[in-house]
Amino acid sequence: MSVTRLLLLIAVWTLQTPKPPAPTVVFVCEHGAAKSVIATAYFNKLAAERGLPYRATFRGTSPQDNLSVLAVEGLKADGVPVPDGKPSAITDDDVAGATHIFAIGCPLPDSVRQSGKSVDWSDVPNDKGYGPMRDAIARHVQELLNALTTARTGKL
Repeated sequence: MSVTRLLLLIAVWTLQTPKPPAPTVVFVCEHGAAKSVIATAYFNKLAAERGLPYRATFRGTSPQDNLSVLAVEGLKADGVPVPDGKPSAITDDDVAGATHIFAIGCPLPDSVRQSGKSVDWSDVPNDKGYGPMRDAIARHVQELLNALTTARTGKL
């Protein structure tokens, strides 16, 4: 068998071999429309820039129909891609597939809290506009990414 043919077979096999899903972080806010969306957007952008395999998704405890217009406008103004999807409720599958779950200013269902995967970010302001909300979320996301980077590489 020629080297070219062998390389081609390896390339085809690699494309056909399913890749394990990226470790998932779930951000949850009450409506699944603003805070969790901002956290997801910043997390995914910064995790990709750091070469981390983690990806995030957003959920709500009482989801509304659509993403917050203010959150979408703010993310676009910041040059951060708006995550795909619509607000949806956190599910047992989300909990099972998550490595970390972050509640942003909302109580989580008992089953989520009892998973041992949840942390509460209760200090994110709710009534001061996009900027202060984004700044608090971005600070938490940076701290989380620093911890994940340290855990992955063993370096500070």
